[in-house]
Amino acid sequence: MLNWRELPFVRLLVAFLAGILLAIQFNHQIPGLPVALLALVLLLFLSKKIRGLYRYRWLPGVLLNLFFLLFGYGVTWQHHELNHASHFSKKIPPEGESYLVGHVAEAPIKKEKWVKIELRVRGAGSTADSLKPATGNLLLYLERDSAAEALAYGDELVFSGRISVVEPPENPHAFDYGRYLHFQNIHYQAFVKQGRWGLVEKRAHFSAYGTAISLQNQFTEVLRRHLPTENEFAVGAALIFGYRTEVPEEVLTAYSQTGAMHILAVSGMHVGILFIILNFFLKQVKWRSRTWRIVRAVIFLVSIWAFALVTGASPSVMRSTVMFSFVVVGDAMHRNKNFYNTMSASAFCLLIYDPYWLLSVSFQLSYLAILGIVYFQPKIARLWVIENKAGNYLWQLNSVSLAAQLMTLPFTLLYFHQFPTYFWLSSLLLVPLSALELGTGLLLLLLDAIWQGGAWAVGWALWGMLWLGNESVMLIQKLPAALLDGIWIGGGVALLLYLALSGMMTAISSKKFRWVLVSLALLLAVGINYAFSEFRHLQNRQLTVYSIYKHSAIDFFDGEKAYSLVSQEISEKSLRYAVESNRFANGIDEVEIFDFEDTTAHVTDHFFYQNGLIQFYDTRLYVVSAPFTYTGEEKVQVDYLLMRGTPKVELENLIEVFDFQQLIFDASNKKWKVEEWKIQCEQSGIDYFDIETDGAFVVKLARKKAG
Repeated sequence: MLNWRELPFVRLLVAFLAGILLAIQFNHQIPGLPVALLALVLLLFLSKKIRGLYRYRWLPGVLLNLFFLLFGYGVTWQHHELNHASHFSKKIPPEGESYLVGHVAEAPIKKEKWVKIELRVRGAGSTADSLKPATGNLLLYLERDSAAEALAYGDELVFSGRISVVEPPENPHAFDYGRYLHFQNIHYQAFVKQGRWGLVEKRAHFSAYGTAISLQNQFTEVLRRHLPTENEFAVGAALIFGYRTEVPEEVLTAYSQTGAMHILAVSGMHVGILFIILNFFLKQVKWRSRTWRIVRAVIFLVSIWAFALVTGASPSVMRSTVMFSFVVVGDAMHRNKNFYNTMSASAFCLLIYDPYWLLSVSFQLSYLAILGIVYFQPKIARLWVIENKAGNYLWQLNSVSLAAQLMTLPFTLLYFHQFPTYFWLSSLLLVPLSALELGTGLLLLLLDAIWQGGAWAVGWALWGMLWLGNESVMLIQKLPAALLDGIWIGGGVALLLYLALSGMMTAISSKKFRWVLVSLALLLAVGINYAFSEFRHLQNRQLTVYSIYKHSAIDFFDGEKAYSLVSQEISEKSLRYAVESNRFANGIDEVEIFDFEDTTAHVTDHFFYQNGLIQFYDTRLYVVSAPFTYTGEEKVQVDYLLMRGTPKVELENLIEVFDFQQLIFDASNKKWKVEEWKIQCEQSGIDYFDIETDGAFVVKLARKKAG
């Protein structure tokens, strides 16, 4: 059993996390909060000094937890940039163009047509002459040209343009990019064309982070010289420096679907590998004085913090860096170390710096993974004792992967809706290989500066390792049943799974069978929820017209099957981004896809499509995508008319031909023409729906057969 007296930070962290979550949920300022915190400190001091309070020995604990709850609330409220009176949104006109000046806060990212920049604003106004001091973060997209590509971290620029709020997703169950940016403390964006911005000055002052980014760029160029093939360079740069900009989509997909994504995302594992490498070399020093302990600690701290900065200081890297820093300092001071307390202390420090990291997926998964490894790995490893040294090493390594996967599984399903069945195999191959690659990569950087001949030999060896790793991932990806995807669970189910897991951990620690029963009851609740979800999916009849810029896509859900019509020229990536999550959420197992331009008649029991006319059960929809002629005497009876591709058709002609309930404009139409149609609809009293402005069109349909 755990001794809670040895875990003060664990207990305080719970109250602190509760305060953060309350602030995120409500975001209301608490009047007099600093005074309340000071009063709680005084009460705590008095409760310790006044004797005879044994009957109320619980009081200091209550006061301390209340202090950290309010402290967490206050830190989070203060961190939210929109709560500040100096935010630039309060200093610019609500409509029209604004002028802003600020500096580049992260390394710019080059997109196909834009250069994406996170701008730290320092001044804002309605005109160039009315700029006032301001604060806040802005996501700025500059039209790509040589000047935009030349921008670097720390450069200051000024621009004029329309500032807009980052909108919520337009398609059901799609990734909420606005929410993601909210927890990066970014709430506005701007798209700026050439000639509407100018460079004020290049970064002139020293910055540790700016220097780290410059070093990252230099090191990346070293890798580019020694790794001639695209995939190997991209994976090497991602693994060693966290530079993932150039990793091809198919490589990212392969690593994701084999459970090896943590290899590409520089994480706590990489900090741990660096720690082990440093520890190996420093152990060779036989000096054991107090001075050496201090020097050794300084070498560790400088090395791991430099690595964290150069790799982009992601939450997972910062978590490990702070945690290892606690371990190093405690070791230098000969203090007893409790890992759970150290881990909680590192989380506490990081969340004071940025409380929004609590909702970062990488932050959550990294802490859960390390918790699973520390708690479950020894227990899993003891299940199979292998006498052979090599076999025991492989089993120990595999038990680490199993422990981490067990603890992160609910959130993996919640966020990614997939489970890589051969995660154990990819970890078995790639974790030791990545350790070699990281060590070899660091050696390459050193040799490149002092001995080119040795650098080329090491570079060739590094290329071979990276090639082997990539080929292994591609091979594992092609194994039968390598990926179980389409798994959709909600936050409530993830919570039930973690409660069940906590019950099992309590049962193991306390050796009390009743906690096993509690876990089984929670798992039964998950099973019942799944059964009801499956029943709802089987009864589902739904029409969805998606919002995809310049393209068209319609899904008809019939139980666990979908009939889908899509634009011929749409890319698989764009289509998947728009529709995949909605299909997963509705339990779709089978999709039959048709092209809008296909003139063949497609007929099933409940679905018919030919030449723009669709009938799904007793719902009829006609797709107007080109001029047409109609010679019939009676109007065509349909429920919905869908306009796509800006057809050259006048609204009065449609009224003469069709008898319809609602007119739908999808995102493939030109905006100016849609505005004309909307005016005509309002004049004629026609009900319409504009997907460009209102998002996807979703209708739950009655469960009756046509005819």
